[in-house]
Amino acid sequence: MNHIFSSGLIVLFALSSVGCSRLQNPNQLTWNPGESPDYKLADAWISLPNRMDPSDEVPKGLPDSLNFDKQSELEVDVFFVHPTMYFKGDHWNGDLDDQKLNKANEETPVRLQASAFNIGGKLYAPRYRQAHIGVFTWQDDTSWRALELAYDDVRSAFIHYLENWNDGRGIILAGHSQGSWHVRWLLQEFFDGKPLQNQLVVAYAPGFDFYESDFEELPYCKSANQTGCVCSWMSYGEGYFPAWLEHNGQTPMCVHPVTWQTHGANDFQSHSGVVLSQMRFAHPQSIEAHIERGVLQIHEPNVPFGKVLQRQNWHIGDINLFWSNIRTNARLRAVEFRPNSSNSN
Repeated sequence: MNHIFSSGLIVLFALSSVGCSRLQNPNQLTWNPGESPDYKLADAWISLPNRMDPSDEVPKGLPDSLNFDKQSELEVDVFFVHPTMYFKGDHWNGDLDDQKLNKANEETPVRLQASAFNIGGKLYAPRYRQAHIGVFTWQDDTSWRALELAYDDVRSAFIHYLENWNDGRGIILAGHSQGSWHVRWLLQEFFDGKPLQNQLVVAYAPGFDFYESDFEELPYCKSANQTGCVCSWMSYGEGYFPAWLEHNGQTPMCVHPVTWQTHGANDFQSHSGVVLSQMRFAHPQSIEAHIERGVLQIHEPNVPFGKVLQRQNWHIGDINLFWSNIRTNARLRAVEFRPNSSNSN
């Protein structure tokens, strides 16, 4: 079993770096986003609660205590926005008819990440015309336009969900990387200081820098059972801090995905396990991390070959390194949530 941790994480890292190491020249891309999705159609959704899909897969070896896969058990919905899987192509936004890209979205982020939030509520994950990975590096007007188009799809999916399926239930928003970018816009447009804030169970938005100034009324989570709050974190190897932190002028908000506090560290004993690229549960008590300068500092993993596995950027592991802690916490907050309450535990 010892080799499983290293091989699984290596595969995950390879998947995450495909586009970054060979970033396309933006001049190779054209503006041709294709038709917008019709969210009345089941095919416009990667995950829906009334069918089996990748988010329903249960990791091999998952303890019975973490198996919360009955989607009609809790009066809570999950709306999951997948991260960027569009690393190379002809256009600024991924085409919804690109079957290779659709399969990548299903098999990696929805299967390996959205499954963490399959906690006994109904789970929805829309397809959307995601922006090319390069937009976060190029940061020009067309990059912004591509992100706006991607968000327009996510927004349309969310409105369709609200108008047709929510029926006043509590809402968990979740995403990763580009998905977290869109989750932030959803929070700002639909929840922050608005009536829908009362239905927010929690938002999990790792893999992007969030700030205290992003919201007027929504708080960041400071305890494990608090509801109506936001969790965000970015994961780096201990001692490494990305260059942009030096020039940003603000310290990101960071909620620890084990302690669920905005400061301090966890010990190995409180880490309850990872999920690897083979969709396998493994290695509880293997990850220790602390918050410093607004980012999560991952210590050398407590596994065979931990020193070899340690890396500067653990972005791909934002969810999977803490999969079981996140799953347990989302379940706790869903059970604790009471609609029409102040949600200020």
